[in-house]
Amino acid sequence: MEIKDHINIATDFSDHPGSRYIEDGAFSGQDFLEKILLPRFEKAVRENYLLEINLDKVYGYPSSFISGSFGKLSIEKGGELLLKHIVLISNDNPLNAEKINREIKNPKK
Repeated sequence: MEIKDHINIATDFSDHPGSRYIEDGAFSGQDFLEKILLPRFEKAVRENYLLEINLDKVYGYPSSFISGSFGKLSIEKGGELLLKHIVLISNDNPLNAEKINREIKNPKK
């Protein structure tokens, strides 16, 4: 499958991701999910391509942000489908991609 779309979290969203819910403050996981991740993921599934997500140049990923975005999407759409259509790029800190992959495979409900 070919990569046809890219999300750079630092430039397309924020270099300071926040907590889980919109009401908890700016740049929440819920906000990222609803405004950026979900629409782009659904298009990748519909058109059968890979969505590349660059995790670099961000000051850190709170577990609540990861759970509120990638975890919630995994619960809604299924981890297997999610992993089939996304590629995580994390050259600055490979642990970020590992944390997200763990959440996708085992989302907190």
